[in-house]
Amino acid sequence: MTPFRIEAIPTEIARKVRQTLRAPFHGFPAYPELAADDAPCRHCLRTFQPDADRRILFTHDRFAGIEPFPQPGPVYIHEYNCPRYAPEAGFPEQLRSSPRTLEAYAFGRHLVALDRVDHQDYEAAIDRLFAREEVGYILVNSTTAGCYTFRIERERA
Repeated sequence: MTPFRIEAIPTEIARKVRQTLRAPFHGFPAYPELAADDAPCRHCLRTFQPDADRRILFTHDRFAGIEPFPQPGPVYIHEYNCPRYAPEAGFPEQLRSSPRTLEAYAFGRHLVALDRVDHQDYEAAIDRLFAREEVGYILVNSTTAGCYTFRIERERA
């Protein structure tokens, strides 16, 4: 099994969005709202409680910090402070029951492979993708909505 870490949206980005209600990508407006579904917060990777949790919708570049060319899209974070998902915590338990598309990229933003996973065994899919030497990282997206969820990186020794 290839050791990996989960990279949720950095705390600095979440804090700035909460403070300014502006997206880090071009300063687009961010929108607070009552959660209408159980999509995940991209900072803590816990799912929202519909009609109970408040969240902020904003534009995020899923390649931020790793590639020079942006590909922005909509994401949510909790409106209140929440702890960032621990990189060493493994695949988020609350997301195992929802289908995810794992996109494996070589550096330079070259899509190498993808795997649509709709079952519990995400680790096997991650291991298959990282078995390809050219894969530098994996982007995880919702298969049903198509939006970015988090990034997976190889654990460096």
